Amino acid sequence: MKLYGKTLLYGTKAPDYARKQRHRFSRRALLLGAGQAGLFGLLGWRLHQLQILDSSDYRLLSDENRMTVQLVAPARGVIYDRFGTIIAEDLENLRVLVLPAFCKNLSGTLDALATIVPVSAATRDRVMRAARRQSGYYPVLVSEGLSWRQFALLNVLAPQIPGVRTDRSAQRRYSHARSMAHMVGYVGMAGKDEVDEAPVMRLPGFRAGRAGIEKTFDADLRGSPGAIKYEVDAHGRVVRELGSKPSTRGRDVVLTIDHHLQNVALDRIKEHRIASIVVLDVVTGGIVVMASTPTFDANDIAFNPDPEQWRALARAQDNPFENRAIRGVYPPGSTFKVATALAGLTHGVIDPEERMHCPGGYVFGRRTYRCWKRHGTVFLHEAIKQSCDVFFYETARRVGIDHLAVTCRELGLGQIYDCGLTDQKQGIVPDTAWKRKTLNEPWWPGETISCAIGQGFVATTPFQLAVMTARIATGRAVLPRLVMTANDTVEPWPKLNLDPVHLDLVRAGMIGVVNEKGGTGVRSALQIPDLQMAGKTGTSQVISTKNEHLLSAWERETHALFIAYAPAHAPRYAAACVVEHGGGGSRAAAPIVRDVMTEILLRDPAGRPAFMANNDLAAPSALAAAGPTR
Repeated sequence: MKLYGKTLLYGTKAPDYARKQRHRFSRRALLLGAGQAGLFGLLGWRLHQLQILDSSDYRLLSDENRMTVQLVAPARGVIYDRFGTIIAEDLENLRVLVLPAFCKNLSGTLDALATIVPVSAATRDRVMRAARRQSGYYPVLVSEGLSWRQFALLNVLAPQIPGVRTDRSAQRRYSHARSMAHMVGYVGMAGKDEVDEAPVMRLPGFRAGRAGIEKTFDADLRGSPGAIKYEVDAHGRVVRELGSKPSTRGRDVVLTIDHHLQNVALDRIKEHRIASIVVLDVVTGGIVVMASTPTFDANDIAFNPDPEQWRALARAQDNPFENRAIRGVYPPGSTFKVATALAGLTHGVIDPEERMHCPGGYVFGRRTYRCWKRHGTVFLHEAIKQSCDVFFYETARRVGIDHLAVTCRELGLGQIYDCGLTDQKQGIVPDTAWKRKTLNEPWWPGETISCAIGQGFVATTPFQLAVMTARIATGRAVLPRLVMTANDTVEPWPKLNLDPVHLDLVRAGMIGVVNEKGGTGVRSALQIPDLQMAGKTGTSQVISTKNEHLLSAWERETHALFIAYAPAHAPRYAAACVVEHGGGGSRAAAPIVRDVMTEILLRDPAGRPAFMANNDLAAPSALAAAGPTR
């Protein structure tokens, strides 16, 4: 029975166990199947989303992955002088570049290139740093300005040197470079803080304006970059070209400068260590001449500059990069007396016929202010002609510094002009408010006496003195400009807030300076029949008891100044010249103005038709036609 019972027991449990196993398997299969179905459903839904719902987005991403766009640098606009002579233009530039991603060994590639073109240690370091910093598929400039022989040899050997590419771009070339350098400026490589300003800045070797007109009108001269679209493989290699958009060359710029007269002026002042001269067309405001010495050759620093030469220029004692015409700030000396005279007449403190006695000095308080000689009894005309300090000491004392400053500003002093030249110095036209703000001190009456003859706190640039002279010559608020406009007809400038009778009195005195016996500039009269020049000499002191022991013999010498306009009775040109530490204005500066003005009057650039650039034609850059980097 037990056995039977056991048998019955085993026999009863065996079917139950098998049934339970079958039920357990069925549940697992069901759960597994449900899970698989869910996963496949989710996968199907995702595929539906990718291939149907989001297909347009991924198609765009796919196109971007298989296509690349390379910018094409535009040709820079040409800079002309007023008669169409080319001052700055783009010339062909042969270059060699590397694509680091295709170089088996970048260092070895540079070694191979060094057998054909110079690759200095600095160049090697620059290329290696650029390769680490940016995508390996972005070209890095190795050398430019190659000869045709080097360019041809590199093209032959390029297939044997992985990653090497040659191309043709542009280089800036300056004509009359030394005489035009300070105004035209130069171009240079984009700095680290500029590469993100525009995509074109990242192009190998791309240059932007760094000074002068090149900097001021960089956006116009630069033009618009073009683009070439390529199809590439998974490794970034070009498969084929898909299309291109040509670049648009920059707009041309025509200057008011006459390069011939500019060369004449530079030749005339270069005998001096530091000097500058500015000549304006008083009718249009056009700058006809603006020369400064020492100067430099823009070609030496705009393309492949020699580091040693660059350092020598940057460290030169007299700083040849400084345009003294707009950045040289000097006491105007006796040239300022015309402003003092107009201030006295305008505010009614002097009469044209009033006589003042000059004993050779002027006592004010406990101090005696010297005159350069004893003039005896003088009136306005003689005071201007003979440059009597005493007459103007008394005039300034009567008029006061604030009224004097108002007249100076009306004549254009103490201002920066929007004429296309950056980095101008403003100079100083002092008054009581200026001194309180700048030095936190009151104005002392004795300081007005010094300012009367262009000393003390008064400081001007040659450019401002030329504007002042143009305004006195015309009686109008002449504004200077350096760039010709499309329609170069200029409306008459607004009249100055000065009495024309007073202006005539000052003009007569300036005519006497150059053309009457006893005038301080009589030795610089024009030698052209029936033409006279009006002017005013100036000599400004730079030495004092505080700095005398610190100055060299040259630095102790006075500055020489001269302002002038001509023809005297029908003004067309106004000039200002400053010779640093040149001595007397009648001896150093006046002869320069006479010679330059003579050449200007004989050539008469304002009487000849000016060149006009045709910027209406949007000419595509030749660089786009030259093809991409391969």
